[in-house]
Amino acid sequence: MSIVGFFIIALIILCIFGPLILTAFNLINLFKKKKIKEDVIDILIFVFGILLSTILYKLMDFKDYTEQLYIGIDTAVHAPIASWSMPTVIGILMLGIISYILIKVRKIDLPPLIIVCSMSGIMICSIFMLILIIQTIKSLYTGFIITYLMIFPINYILCSIRAIIETMNYYKKKEKAVKEYNNKFLNKCNEILNNISTWPILAIIFAVPLSIILICILVLFGQRPDEAIQAFLETSDWTLSQKISPPPIEYDAHYLCTVSLRGHKELVKPTRMGIRHGKKIIVNRQLCIANAFEQLIEEKTPRLHHFIRNTYDKYGYPLSKHINTPVQADITYIIMKPLEWIFLAILYLFDKNPENRIAMQYTGKKCKTN
Repeated sequence: MSIVGFFIIALIILCIFGPLILTAFNLINLFKKKKIKEDVIDILIFVFGILLSTILYKLMDFKDYTEQLYIGIDTAVHAPIASWSMPTVIGILMLGIISYILIKVRKIDLPPLIIVCSMSGIMICSIFMLILIIQTIKSLYTGFIITYLMIFPINYILCSIRAIIETMNYYKKKEKAVKEYNNKFLNKCNEILNNISTWPILAIIFAVPLSIILICILVLFGQRPDEAIQAFLETSDWTLSQKISPPPIEYDAHYLCTVSLRGHKELVKPTRMGIRHGKKIIVNRQLCIANAFEQLIEEKTPRLHHFIRNTYDKYGYPLSKHINTPVQADITYIIMKPLEWIFLAILYLFDKNPENRIAMQYTGKKCKTN
């Protein structure tokens, strides 16, 4: 095995088992008093988790609910988060990460107000992560990649719980003199802020104004005030989805002309919807010409049609199964062009109304399939 091959296999194994191992250590550190490489584990979880989640999300090539999926080409999965809500998602994630970093710096004596605000930021992000997990819970039986997208949100919640508990325990052990103010109101506020047992309650209260500040900032970037909620609702096929996407369209993957339609639209030029075996498919002129040619041959010379069909099924169908990318489909479309011209010439030579025959293909009106 070459070095490159070994490196690729090692990288795949790392991506598959790395997140699971880090999650196991994270869970152990949540309950164990003596932590196992806590700082290293946390850094790996955030760096590796965010990077892997981003890559996996891109690999899935999610489509918004407004877009029509094409069976056989797309992942046949709509996005769990609306693409136009991504600035809000990034904003909440940044708030959560910054808050987590602040609260984890236990060696620095942070003012109680900063600690409480950091806890609020962590809570806001954790709630968002929890909603994301609920949104993608059906991925447990949907697919491997989508299931792995849940790992970082789970780990963030575990890290957040541990960070808040450790921070409160750390400051409980520190004896700190409470500053006295002449104003009774300030004294009372200071007393509440320095009462560590009240921090979780204060964090919940402070989460409201912190959320309002974050929303105001995001509104300046064109986001709606309720974007964090609409991000999940304006989706299709997921737990919290409220939208209905257009029905998927099937790209027939059995023959070369139909496979070629997987190519780039600018080249293959799909023209309309068609019907094949009761299902909607995309058709273009090349496919209609090929199907019209076969129909003509079947009508005029059945024996020749039988020979051509058997030969095509024997060699064309296995070949079509290896055409899996748009570039390969483009090449197939170009290679089929000379045959398309030959088919068209035969149609014009032996059919009284060739264009009518071509136009009738895949309309569901007694047309035989290609």
